[in-house]
Amino acid sequence: MSLEKMERFLSESKTMDIRPNQLLTIGGGEALAPYMFGQPQYIPSALDLIYSYDYIPTLKTNGTWGNNNSLRPLILSDIARCAYKHMKLVTLDISVDEFHDNKSGVIKIMRDILCTPDLCYAIRICLVGFNTPESAATLLNVKQQLTENKFEIDELPNKDWAVYAPNQSYGAYVINNFGAPIYNLGRAKQTKTFTSIANPNGNDGSNCLQIDNNDYAILNYTYREPIKNRTLNEVVSSLMTKAR
Repeated sequence: MSLEKMERFLSESKTMDIRPNQLLTIGGGEALAPYMFGQPQYIPSALDLIYSYDYIPTLKTNGTWGNNNSLRPLILSDIARCAYKHMKLVTLDISVDEFHDNKSGVIKIMRDILCTPDLCYAIRICLVGFNTPESAATLLNVKQQLTENKFEIDELPNKDWAVYAPNQSYGAYVINNFGAPIYNLGRAKQTKTFTSIANPNGNDGSNCLQIDNNDYAILNYTYREPIKNRTLNEVVSSLMTKAR
C-alpha cells in the first residue's frame, strides 16, 4: 500500500471516533518485505504516519530476515528509532508455527533484542501460532533454544514469558498468542489481535477492520465491501450494519 493511500485511510479514521492508542497492524504477506526490495525508508515512514495518528503499530513478520546479518540490525535499529522518536512501543508479531521454517531467524531476532537494551526497551515481541499441537511444539523448540543459549525464562499468566538476557537484569515481555484456528483465508486475515496489558488475550476478530491492497474493507474477517470512491466511514457504517 502506498504511503499516500495509507495516510488517506488514517486521516479518515480520525472522523470515526477511533480511540487513541488503538492497534494498527501492517501485514501482508510479509510486512518487512520493502527492505528486501530496496525500499528501506518505507517502514520508518509508515511507522511515523501511524504514530502521528495516535495508533500503536504492529508489524506482522515471518522472521526469516533474522538470518540476514546485514538486514537484521538495520531493521531492528529502524524500528527502535521510531519507537523512541514517538515514545511508544512497536510490536513485532512473529509467526512461529508449523508452516514457517524460520526458527533460526526468530532466535537471532530475539537474541539481538534481548541482549541490546536500546532494542529491548523499544520493541515488544509477540510470537503467533495456531491452536495446533504442531504450533505448540514449534514454540517449545524456540523456548528450548533460548534456554540453551543461557536466556532465563519466567512463566507468566496466559502462557506469556518474561525473558532475560544472560547476566543482565533487564528483560522483555514476550506475548505468546497461540489461539487462532486455521482458515483458508491467509494468515493476515485471521490472527487474533493483541490490544493492551489490560486485555492480554486480544480478541477473535470482533470489530477488527482490515484494508487490503485491492481497496476492500473487511470487518471481522467476514464482511467485505469495496471502498472505491466512498469514504472509509461510509464503508464501515455499511459493514457494521451487516454485522448486526
